[in-house]
Amino acid sequence: MIMKGRKHLLAYKVVTNDMKSLGLRKNPNIMQFDLGKWIYLQPNETEKSKRDWGGIWAAIDLSNAKKLAKYMKSKHQISPRIFKVALDQILFFNSYRIKTNGVNFLEEILY
Repeated sequence: MIMKGRKHLLAYKVVTNDMKSLGLRKNPNIMQFDLGKWIYLQPNETEKSKRDWGGIWAAIDLSNAKKLAKYMKSKHQISPRIFKVALDQILFFNSYRIKTNGVNFLEEILY
């Protein structure tokens, strides 16, 4: 996707009903997200590594986002929401998720 003349990869972010990060793996850094706005971590809050700390994680595809949403509902009784997001800098990725320094929530995916 091209936004303001710059290419951005797209991914899927699973959040709580009130648009907060899930806090998986006992992550105490809960972020608040807004539709249509860029949310960034500061450079000292990011790390180009596979470690959970140091980035905003998103699912690479909708299938993996749905799996995470199902897990949250069954294991934590949280009814999550899924959004298509544009990504800023890529810090790390693997076969099912991607770590970035910033996201822009584009649209909610109803599933």
